[in-house]
Amino acid sequence: MKTILTIVACSLSLSLSASAVSFDAEAFGSALNGWRKNRTASYSVDNHSYRTHRPTVTQTHGGGMFVSARVDHCPRGGKATSSYIELVFSGEGHLLSGQIRIKVGEKSLNTGQVVRAPEKPAPTEGEAEQDLEPWKTPTMQVVMDLFSALDSELGKLEKDDTKGKRDVFGRIFGQDFGSADLAAALRHNVNLMLGSAG
Repeated sequence: MKTILTIVACSLSLSLSASAVSFDAEAFGSALNGWRKNRTASYSVDNHSYRTHRPTVTQTHGGGMFVSARVDHCPRGGKATSSYIELVFSGEGHLLSGQIRIKVGEKSLNTGQVVRAPEKPAPTEGEAEQDLEPWKTPTMQVVMDLFSALDSELGKLEKDDTKGKRDVFGRIFGQDFGSADLAAALRHNVNLMLGSAG
């Protein structure tokens, strides 16, 4: 009988450790004005309308988690721009990698997979362990690298600007896109996604 109880206890502890990280989709949606019946949340960033679709969450091998969300910029006229945020978390809830893809019509941008840097070795005896400032943590480094890669992708479009007079975003994404700060809207979503994972 003790053997059976021990096996059951071990199985429970393994299943709990394997699903240590989770995503609170309700909290994420509430922060974006709440989910509608069509599983989207609508909100504004800098006087531009955006719509986020309820994220897809899947568990990864080893107890980690993959979260993907679609974010649409909804201009008053012209085509909607769809962006896709993909984040991978470890079983402990650490952000391991991220990717952003943007698609409108035949145009697309892709940051590629931005991966967390390897852990630094533990300090040896006599070395003081330094507390990292919040913006220097490995998770925030992935976020900064991700948006730096997005800026580089957007910069490539600016280099292709042969007309010179028209805003690059207005030419590619429609006139209403010119004053939109898409990167800020995506960063807003990433920040909320990070806050909803744990």
